[in-house]
Amino acid sequence: MKWVDEIVVDAAGGRAEASLYVSADAAYLADHFPGWPTLPGLLMLETAVQAAAALWQADCTWPISDPWMDRLEELKITRRVVPSETLIVLVQLKAVEEGTASFAARGLVAGESCMRARFRLRAASAMDAALATCRCSTRR
Repeated sequence: MKWVDEIVVDAAGGRAEASLYVSADAAYLADHFPGWPTLPGLLMLETAVQAAAALWQADCTWPISDPWMDRLEELKITRRVVPSETLIVLVQLKAVEEGTASFAARGLVAGESCMRARFRLRAASAMDAALATCRCSTRR
């Protein structure tokens, strides 16, 4: 399921940018937190993961179907994201090896840092993993 509003991929530069507008009537705000609505950190991370997956798929000559999160190495939330704000997540591809890809991400609201993460995605199947390792750009 696509979560974000928009993803722009720069495969040649190994970067992607995703945006998510936080609507005041979003269902996830009802219980997070009543009277003090805040975008959940997990949804910030999901925005980064979807941007990273789009980047990895665009970077390979053979499309990778359904990459999934293999490992979360770091997630730091440094600022609340509240209704009527737009989260911008910048993702950088760090390395591709053995059917996995490593990424760094940072989230911004109006230019102010709100999140940073480092994580690894894994190709969905053994065939995807072999192709991802052999055919992705490894210039990084």
